[in-house]
Amino acid sequence: MQRFYNISKLQNFKGRAPVLALIALYAYLAFHAFSGSQGVIRWMDYADRRDSLQMKLTALEGQREMLETQVGALKADGLDLDVLDVEARKKLYVSDTKELTIWLDPTP
Repeated sequence: MQRFYNISKLQNFKGRAPVLALIALYAYLAFHAFSGSQGVIRWMDYADRRDSLQMKLTALEGQREMLETQVGALKADGLDLDVLDVEARKKLYVSDTKELTIWLDPTP
């Protein structure tokens, strides 16, 4: 009788083995679908990174436009000599001998 009981248990396990293997496979796939290298959590991280990089790109594009405007003002055909003279004097701290220059301290 003992031997019959062990065979019955073994046959019962053999009947359940494919189901258990399928459950283990689904659990493995579900785990990696959420936390794997291409999982849902990683995609959320990618979305956050994309948003921060998009904001950085927008700021850099604004800075580039400002620099392009400055470069355009320095081209020979659009160069304003008065503005150039004022900027050169301001940057180089130079003035004409006939001029009186008063430098204002911008701090209060």
